[in-house]
Amino acid sequence: MTNNTSICPTCGRKITEYKHTINKTLVAGLARLNALGGRARIDRMGLDYTQFTNFQKLRYFGLAIPTNEHSEWQITEQGVWFLQGRIQISRFVITRNANVVRKSTELVFINQVKDCVDYKIDWKEQARQPNLFDK
Repeated sequence: MTNNTSICPTCGRKITEYKHTINKTLVAGLARLNALGGRARIDRMGLDYTQFTNFQKLRYFGLAIPTNEHSEWQITEQGVWFLQGRIQISRFVITRNANVVRKSTELVFINQVKDCVDYKIDWKEQARQPNLFDK
């Protein structure tokens, strides 16, 4: 993560932008959330310290969102599709005051994120498995 700091000419307040890159830590947290049914309390997910402290960055990429219910997070449709390798996301985002202000035009699939191919879900295989509505 890198940052760029400037001073507001009106109020003198520091304005800092941070660059966040999609990485193995974030993908591992997303995969864990998905494995727990797509919705869970972050403190009950069994994340390591780095995954726990960086988990909230998944929202910057549109992969998971807080539910505002009991500190739970929920995987988004985009998050599931990313894990399945069906869509690309921005390689990095730039935030200011915890809001995304710019996104990378370079897009990546999950298998293009270093050391993340093991987290990819085979959605074609899942689609062939019987489900609740099959007779």
